[in-house]
Amino acid sequence: MSERIWFTTAQAAEHTERHPQTVRKACEAGELHGSQRVPNGRWRIHRDCLDAWAYGDPCVHQREAPQTD
Repeated sequence: MSERIWFTTAQAAEHTERHPQTVRKACEAGELHGSQRVPNGRWRIHRDCLDAWAYGDPCVHQREAPQTD
């Protein structure tokens, strides 16, 4: 069986040992990179982004974001 690559907020919370609301709020605030297929839909979070967030590191999407002064 292969490892999970994409997580829902509930799965991400279990993976990082955090509350699902914490994960959802981090996605909404842009602290955790996630995506929604439709507005107000379910969050999908890639494992690499989730692991980076859990360790306090920027994920690849946040490192590539243009810097504003």
